[in-house]
Amino acid sequence: IASVGGEKRANAPEHDETTSMGGVSEGDDVLARWSDGLLYLGNVKRVDGVKQCCLVRFEDNSEFWVLRKDIHSCKTYNPLLFSSVNTKPFNRGKHSLHSIKGYHPECHTPSIEPEADSNSWICRQCVFAVATKRGGAIKRGRFARLMQIMKLRLPYQLSSLDWDPQHLTNQQQCYCYCAGPGEWNLKMLQCGSCGQWFHEACTQCLTKPLLYGDRFYEFQCSACANGPETIQRLPMSWVDLAHLVLYHLSLCCKRKYFDFDHEIMSFANENWDSLLLGSLSDTPRQDRCHNLLNALNSNKDRFVSGKEIKKKKCLFGLQVRAPPPLTSDSSPLITDPPINITQRRRSEILARRVTPDGKVQYLVEWGNVSVY
Repeated sequence: IASVGGEKRANAPEHDETTSMGGVSEGDDVLARWSDGLLYLGNVKRVDGVKQCCLVRFEDNSEFWVLRKDIHSCKTYNPLLFSSVNTKPFNRGKHSLHSIKGYHPECHTPSIEPEADSNSWICRQCVFAVATKRGGAIKRGRFARLMQIMKLRLPYQLSSLDWDPQHLTNQQQCYCYCAGPGEWNLKMLQCGSCGQWFHEACTQCLTKPLLYGDRFYEFQCSACANGPETIQRLPMSWVDLAHLVLYHLSLCCKRKYFDFDHEIMSFANENWDSLLLGSLSDTPRQDRCHNLLNALNSNKDRFVSGKEIKKKKCLFGLQVRAPPPLTSDSSPLITDPPINITQRRRSEILARRVTPDGKVQYLVEWGNVSVY
């Protein structure tokens, strides 16, 4: 669980005057799942029962509207309470060691086995709260094993989701094993079997962190594989590499143009092993510069040089800020800049989501950024 960083208060949607909703009330401390798959601590300031969302103030005093489905109360529940989504007659339910929230055995995903020890059983919510992390979920220990078991089944029906034509976003804002919000171009992997998108933080197959917009992977989720996730790096060209580096830097630094030697090549060289470039990885350091520079100068449809706009010729940027396309890609180009900030300040987008009233919100970490 990490503290949130972000922009200032989001515009509020029209809302009713209710002060509580589904067990969450104004003033409650909550854990809100963001579009990076992680939980962030906050406090409920307002409740909108009509749109099923809450205005949450996070630890840095930023405020965002969060869907009720992505909010988990920090209240201490009675261990005997049954699942809040179930209206069956009272029956003693299993409860989690960590959340002490009760469940009917059939209300949990996966269903709780009759022989499960009620003194040591841990719910899905608590397992994901502990196991998820930036760069990839934990791979060893009890929580890693429990997470793997729980990932064999999704806690929702894929067929119930309403997708856009490119299968990039759905109206329910429901993705991954955690059923949380997400943004396909911000460190997510798409399963080649079911088409669902999965957070970097929830996957256990990665050997290196993802870059923004990096879809050069062949990935199968645990639910489709009926076991551990499978992943394979797809081959990349020098043009793909140049495009990926520029896209990642543009989101991290909120600028369009980057110095070839001091930023583009510096980033590539410092993260060469983490880029998992396959046949390109053996390229001698002195040859990388020539190949990347040639890719930038030879593909005017993707890249623009500073000299073309009366700037320094050593500067390069993307014609359109969009992730590098795959061979069979039909994804739309992203042309709107996420946010306007002073160019001299560096920032890193940690997550992005769309509010119930259609507004785009960004979670930004200010100051000196790391590359991941």
